[in-house]
Amino acid sequence: MARLRVLISGGVGVAGPALAYWLSKLGHEITLVERFPTLRASGQQIDLRGHGIQSMKQMGLEDAWRAKSVAESGIQFVDSAGRRKGFFPVNQTGRGLQGFTTDWEIMRGDLCTLLYDQTRDSVKYRFGVAVEGMAQGVGKDKTVRVSFSDGSKDTFDLVVGADGQGSRMRSMILPPGTKPYRSLHMFLAYFTISQQPGTDYISTAYLAPNKRLLFTSRHSPDSIQAYMGYADDSEKLQCHA
Repeated sequence: MARLRVLISGGVGVAGPALAYWLSKLGHEITLVERFPTLRASGQQIDLRGHGIQSMKQMGLEDAWRAKSVAESGIQFVDSAGRRKGFFPVNQTGRGLQGFTTDWEIMRGDLCTLLYDQTRDSVKYRFGVAVEGMAQGVGKDKTVRVSFSDGSKDTFDLVVGADGQGSRMRSMILPPGTKPYRSLHMFLAYFTISQQPGTDYISTAYLAPNKRLLFTSRHSPDSIQAYMGYADDSEKLQCHA
């Protein structure tokens, strides 16, 4: 296989560095650009399932993952008075299907750092730079000419957009007027708040009337994640999404 020059745009998160790892293992020359000036090691708790676990192990990240994993023991559902109505523990047997909570829980920022450290020596990272424009070659020229926000230009055999939900790359590729999203009419706000020190690593969910959700999850001794969810097809909410 010919060695390809590949550009991954906006992807110093999870998908971008993971793809960069495997493409660099095949011998391709990878450049990854991120408009933010530094690594954005932030975000809330995520988990791996299925092929994600297999891929992570094949990347040699299992020990590093375990060292950073969130020791969540399960999820409880409560009523409006905080009384437990059901509890689903994590499946730690290594067999069967995973439940609501897995033993592969980690904070997104920690996973971003693991992937960056795993690829920083084999991938060219450019921070503080974004793709401003692209032009496909004509005829036998199959390359893509890319212009960047710092005024530089380069040519690649393949350009990959990994810049998330608000992707600028998607708007460059799709025809004008194309809607890049399909709304599920679900809205979620999440943030981290301080909490009294504790060792209770159990997630708590309250399913409120009118399609509302309150959810908390502890990931450190002195702070928790809080989520507020709402399902509605309101045009007013769509405008702020």
